[in-house]
Amino acid sequence: MKNYIVLFLSCLLSSAATVRAEEETDLGKHMSAMNDAFKAFRKETDPVKGAELAREAQVAAMKAALETPTLITEMPDGPDKVKAALEYRKMSATLVVTLCEVEQAFLDGKLEDVAKIIEGLKDLKKEGHKKFIKEDE
Repeated sequence: MKNYIVLFLSCLLSSAATVRAEEETDLGKHMSAMNDAFKAFRKETDPVKGAELAREAQVAAMKAALETPTLITEMPDGPDKVKAALEYRKMSATLVVTLCEVEQAFLDGKLEDVAKIIEGLKDLKKEGHKKFIKEDE
């Protein structure tokens, strides 16, 4: 486990690419589409529109889950790379499930539940970006 953390941190620190470069990949495009839907549904008060926006975010998240972050593709082949890719897919799956919960809350007319779930989504987003997006050097 220590080797995984050291390797992961070294990949983070040695990378010269920026977040902007990640945004130009297919993954970045899917994440951008998801973020646009997220921004829209967090302000939405119409349950039908909110549910539709949550489904848009789900589709983008599922497409993003099929991609691999640059940080992982640039890791040396081996068990650490496989573990990192698995962790990314697991976090992506959690994201999709959470977006389904947003849709359900909208459909049930429980806007206060939507607000609570959104807070969890914000935390998930921060965690994912911290783990899988290269930092500016």
